[in-house]
Amino acid sequence: MRTLVTGLMAALTLASGAPAQTDIAAHSTLRLPDGTEGPVPAVIFLSGCGGVREVQDVYAREANAQGWAALIVDSHAARGIGPTGSRLLVCTGLSMRGQDRAADVFAALELLRADPRIDAQRLALTGWSHGGWTVLDAMASAQAGEQGAAPFEGVRGAFLIYPYCGPVIRARRDPIGASFPVESILAGRDAIADHRACERLFERQRASGAVIRPSVLLSEATHAFDAEDQPWDPRMRYDAVQAAEAHALFRRFLRRSSASAE
Repeated sequence: MRTLVTGLMAALTLASGAPAQTDIAAHSTLRLPDGTEGPVPAVIFLSGCGGVREVQDVYAREANAQGWAALIVDSHAARGIGPTGSRLLVCTGLSMRGQDRAADVFAALELLRADPRIDAQRLALTGWSHGGWTVLDAMASAQAGEQGAAPFEGVRGAFLIYPYCGPVIRARRDPIGASFPVESILAGRDAIADHRACERLFERQRASGAVIRPSVLLSEATHAFDAEDQPWDPRMRYDAVQAAEAHALFRRFLRRSSASAE
């Protein structure tokens, strides 16, 4: 018990000591495709509640192969949250909820727009689990007029992978707008982020005018099915076949997003 309490206190110290304004530039990694000339399109990656893992590198390689740059945003490191804090605070919803992390989306977009190597009219968003929640709540914030004029200028689509759509998500009650289409992959055996909650949320948002394409449901997949380096958790199981299918859907999303700007 003492060990658990000590770990929790350390995690709380890390979280409470995080600056109000996070330095996303110092905690983001831009992966550019090889052999390309001129500005290239770019996709922003927002990890799940456990923080950046190898799965983001895998998708970055997929993006680069399609001629896209990938900006991997480490929201956790920007707030001084390590692995213990991630498990005890972020994954339990006690700290850095999607509404709070939404600011990282707009900061990352500004980083890309300021980079001459990036085509600022061909941008996209991808979020896993907590990162999907973040994207949806960023859209709700923009729709509410909290982010100034045209905060999603140049964004051509969002791709959500087993997003969290539970009771605390802002997008369950507030409209997210219809400035760009949203695609998603849901997991039929997800015991962490219930795919049925997302389907209900998406249906309500469609009724409000949001452009949300039909979800792809992988009926036998669990949460984090595409993350080979995930920490052990009986609720999650890596599946190479379904991960390959997710990669193919991601490539299709990038092709659609690139074409929509032409």
